[in-house]
Amino acid sequence: MSANSGNNALTRDPSFTADFLMRHKDKLFFGSDCSCRDGHGAGTSQANNPGAARLSGKCVARETLTVLKANTTPALFRTLVWENGHRVYKLTKTTA
Repeated sequence: MSANSGNNALTRDPSFTADFLMRHKDKLFFGSDCSCRDGHGAGTSQANNPGAARLSGKCVARETLTVLKANTTPALFRTLVWENGHRVYKLTKTTA
């Protein structure tokens, strides 16, 4: 779930989103190809994508994480933004 398309899919029908995330919790993970430089949309070019005009001046990653957080439990949020990616890419946890 990344970029404008992921955000559009999650916000298109809010009554569908929470159930969709729960049903597909083992197949989804968050990733970001947001090009903003400051977390507030700077550097993001939405001008060539009329469907993404609502995200103009906003960080797409931040907006998508907000939607995920609003539609999941804390445990499911962690699964989607951390655990599934680690499982798929076989990343190991390290301690600092």
